[in-house]
Amino acid sequence: MDQEQIFSAIKQGLHQTGSVQTPPEAHGTLTGRLCIDNETPGGHAVEDVDSEMLDQALDALREITLNGLFDPELSFTPLLPGDDVDLDTRVQALANWCAGFLYGLSVTGNFNPDNLTAESRELVDDLTELSRADLTSEDDETGTAEADYMELVEYVRVAAQTLFLEFRPAREGPKSRQTLH
Repeated sequence: MDQEQIFSAIKQGLHQTGSVQTPPEAHGTLTGRLCIDNETPGGHAVEDVDSEMLDQALDALREITLNGLFDPELSFTPLLPGDDVDLDTRVQALANWCAGFLYGLSVTGNFNPDNLTAESRELVDDLTELSRADLTSEDDETGTAEADYMELVEYVRVAAQTLFLEFRPAREGPKSRQTLH
């Protein structure tokens, strides 16, 4: 399943259950929560509805997200609309993703920005600013708005990955044997 299919499936699930969240916001929330506790179920990304089908889809999204975050090739990607969607909508989706991510970091009460490195604190500050991003007519007139958006998406991708790595949650997997020396 590619990114656009995943986006569409999550969008449909959220719509069918009556959730007010958008796919980017739900994915941002999920990603932020996974940074704090990678055992978080996917369904915890959406708190305004309770649906077993949506929970299953979000659990699948959780696995895809964790695989990207743990991937040594850094393949994590925020769940955002495709390039065929107008730029204003994509910028708003990126802002929603950032807002969801920040909410996901803080919702459990286990996140303390004072414990972050200076670099990570700066990333959180930047994501806070990006959560208020908006496309202005001035941005569009320069002709660089599309390239600027792509740079912001890459920045957000790397910021999320960096914060995830700073928290260094352990991935459950086959237990290794301990040897005594």
